[in-house]
Amino acid sequence: MLTKTAINAVTIIAVCAAGVFYLNNRSADIPVPAPAPVVEAPVKAAPKVRQSASVLSIPKDPRSGQYHFTGRVNSGSVKFLVDTGASAIALTLNDARKAGIDLNRLQYNVPVSTAGGINYAAAVRLDRVSLGGITLRDVDALVLREGLDISLLGMTWLGQLQEVKATPSALLLRL
Repeated sequence: MLTKTAINAVTIIAVCAAGVFYLNNRSADIPVPAPAPVVEAPVKAAPKVRQSASVLSIPKDPRSGQYHFTGRVNSGSVKFLVDTGASAIALTLNDARKAGIDLNRLQYNVPVSTAGGINYAAAVRLDRVSLGGITLRDVDALVLREGLDISLLGMTWLGQLQEVKATPSALLLRL
């Protein structure tokens, strides 16, 4: 369990680094949002998911302290780890396939360091990414061939929101 957690932590850090590399090598006139603050709090029982057209409350997993939510990417259902420390959305191959991305047309040219060594991710633009009642269009993301157990919802999506706020029991997202 500890080994898998360490591997996942290294993979998340690698995806963050790849996102920074990707975003730094894009056109300089595109603003990069600052990461939202993360607030640590004691683990409590998670509340039910609450949402409106522009506000979503994602309960904190009382065991891991993480935020998981199943959203929609293009036409596919994707289970995300919501990660304010990840620079970009990072999709597993399986989730990219569910989203209708043609895996044969991807160019894996964004370097990523993972627990297994250097890997490369493919930069993609997603037509639509929805969580609850919040939908954003034309969102940049990365697709990883390996080294990622769950897709990450990072700052290329979260950074477009008005507010991302951690409470003791939930992560609040406001469009």
